[in-house]
Amino acid sequence: MPNSEQRKGRYMKLNRFAVIPLVAVLGGPVLIPADPPAMAQQSQMKDDIAQLAIDLKVGMDRSTLTPQQKEQLRDDFKELKQAHQNHEPFKALRAARSIRAALDSGAFKPADRQRIKQDIDAIKEARESGGGGFGFHM
Repeated sequence: MPNSEQRKGRYMKLNRFAVIPLVAVLGGPVLIPADPPAMAQQSQMKDDIAQLAIDLKVGMDRSTLTPQQKEQLRDDFKELKQAHQNHEPFKALRAARSIRAALDSGAFKPADRQRIKQDIDAIKEARESGGGGFGFHM
């Protein structure tokens, strides 16, 4: 009966031989998923951005913003979302500041304003906890 070192060595040899055909069958390198906490952080940020979109829509519908201000806010949100997808911290910061400025204009109902600010803070927290190194420091 082989000892544990012999079994381990044989397993490693078998493991290598199993990977080579797998790579050939798949036509390229086998990609192992990224670490789960990073994937969870990305998922959480997507959820937070989706929640911001909903709250912005509801808040804008109940606000006293002009049509031009609403269009600017929609553009700012699109820029924020795109900046996160493309990992562009300065664009994200600029867009978040612009959204906050609109919130502070007095055109939003207090409850809507608070909810949207909480959404932005949640995105900031998710970004910072993910080690991305940039947030919305306003």
